[in-house]
Amino acid sequence: MAKIIIDDEAMDLEEEVAGWKHLPPEIRINILARLPFPDKQNMTLVNWETADLCKLLPNKLHELGITELPSTAKTMLVMKWKNDIGRVVSRMVEFRGTSLRQTECPEHTAEAMRAFLRIWRYSKIKSIIIEIPCFEGLSGIWEEGMAGIKTSIAVRSFNIRTNDYRLVTKALSATKNKGQDISLLANDHGGMETAVFDIEKVKNARSVILWSLISNIKDHQLHALSAHNIRLHSEFITSNCVAKLIQEWKEGKRSLERLHITSPLIDLDTVVRQVSGVCWKNMTDICSIIWREVDEEGYSYATRGPTYDIPAAIGLIRGPDGTNTFIFRIIRMTREMSRVVYERCSVQCPNMVSSEDLARQQQRV
Repeated sequence: MAKIIIDDEAMDLEEEVAGWKHLPPEIRINILARLPFPDKQNMTLVNWETADLCKLLPNKLHELGITELPSTAKTMLVMKWKNDIGRVVSRMVEFRGTSLRQTECPEHTAEAMRAFLRIWRYSKIKSIIIEIPCFEGLSGIWEEGMAGIKTSIAVRSFNIRTNDYRLVTKALSATKNKGQDISLLANDHGGMETAVFDIEKVKNARSVILWSLISNIKDHQLHALSAHNIRLHSEFITSNCVAKLIQEWKEGKRSLERLHITSPLIDLDTVVRQVSGVCWKNMTDICSIIWREVDEEGYSYATRGPTYDIPAAIGLIRGPDGTNTFIFRIIRMTREMSRVVYERCSVQCPNMVSSEDLARQQQRV
């Protein structure tokens, strides 16, 4: 009796294996697509055929990051995804070496980069984090990992920390989508190749933020950015360029939310004059109430936006090192606040509103 049971179990197992092998590819793909991220990664190790099927399916990740820690001879790969109940979970893999980084790329960082690329090239990711001090020795691995592959990489935001901006160029250019939030930081304070700003992904980014970097971007490159949020440091940005950005926003030709532009060539009075700025001290009481919504220090002037109920605050702040930073921020208001502003300011501040704007406001109210 026991022998019969054993035979039945063996036969059932064979039928299950044969059943999977003989399923049409589209059904197997549908099954694999429903697997959680770690299970799908494990399925790539079953056999070459299953691995090829998994490569057809994009990974949907909350975050993918690679971080090299030169002082500890360790490089970490971090993956975050949403599980079946919508909770973000993570997995971290450490690649350890026996020696610290020298002139050549250490092997543990090379292995981590290969693993990063295997996931990255088939992924749709909310946030990418890359912290690699030097791209020397890794560029060949990147080219090899991305060669001959038709990718559909989609990334919402980049957070890259490196001293080698070839890595920035490679990472941004690999994605198929546009409109990312781009944040760049260097391990050492220094300059950045201005050619980065000529990349289409940077021009079309939703935000461009450079932390502790002197970018040396020129006026024409800053004007070419379509970002809503721009924070950078350059020795060459002029008052006319900043005023032009704000004027285009006032005319409804450009979307802006924040500007933090550090440059020795920016003069606040010049910008205020060109954008018809008004000192907060000379405005009505309701404007003072709105002004309290701006919590940062340094804003001293206001200007009207593309519609009468979207003002903006502008100013200049001095950093600890003596550098001047021009700041701009739109002030968002509730519907009720917009109504009060129209009723009380449209009459008291006729020079701040056009007849077309008044007509639109009357229709809205």
